[in-house]
Amino acid sequence: MSACKTFKTIRQSLLIAVTSATLLVGCGQPDSRSTSDIVSETSSTLDLNDAQAREMARVVDNARPELELLKEIRVQLREEMLAQMQQDEVNAEDLTALLEAKWASVHAKLPALAQKFTEFHKMLTPEQRTKVKERMSKGLESNHFERLQSSNTSRIVFGMSIALDLDDLQEREISNLINTLRSKAAEIKQQHKEIKEEIYEQMQQDSVNVQDIEALLDVRWSEVKSKLPLLAQGFTSLHTILTPEQRMKISEKLEKRWESGKHGNR
Repeated sequence: MSACKTFKTIRQSLLIAVTSATLLVGCGQPDSRSTSDIVSETSSTLDLNDAQAREMARVVDNARPELELLKEIRVQLREEMLAQMQQDEVNAEDLTALLEAKWASVHAKLPALAQKFTEFHKMLTPEQRTKVKERMSKGLESNHFERLQSSNTSRIVFGMSIALDLDDLQEREISNLINTLRSKAAEIKQQHKEIKEEIYEQMQQDSVNVQDIEALLDVRWSEVKSKLPLLAQGFTSLHTILTPEQRMKISEKLEKRWESGKHGNR
């Protein structure tokens, strides 16, 4: 999965735990919008009363520092990965340390993933790495793990070969690399599925427990562990101010959005 795509997913998921506004108004750059705009659109969608709107504004304001931090981390990681692609060499240990600092939730997978990135880097020429960097810079993001599951290896390699002008040896090496990553892709996809299902269930509960939400978030986003009590409290506050009907609306929109995103990534 690309670094930018990974952090987009992390940020969206954290926003789910903090404020319903992001769930309802889109997946673009909600943290750049004013609190009043977020509350206004959320109020329109969920028909919030005045007290709920005030509480929503408080939740959004309290969440904003964490959201800004995640945005900054995402940008830093994207820039660092672009810089890494342009290096003559990359070190698997250094890359592992970088990834661990950004998303510790996949800590157990990072050494292997960093090693595969290093192998990929090594098999490409400087010109080919430049092409990869340019595509990443243009924001042509794709969920590579989803592609690994929905496309056969030969099709992926064929497309990469055309784009990067790979030679026969490179095609074989990339083919082996893709096959190795497939098992990791399945594991990560299952983790995403479990988190989504748990969020669905939590939103439907009559009440939620701050500690339970904190534990749920910690599974996927342990790199922000110090912030989890506030995030969990934000989710609980949101749940408290919404009616069952409003929580149902959020759940329905969440399901539709995720289904749409799943189809779009195929």
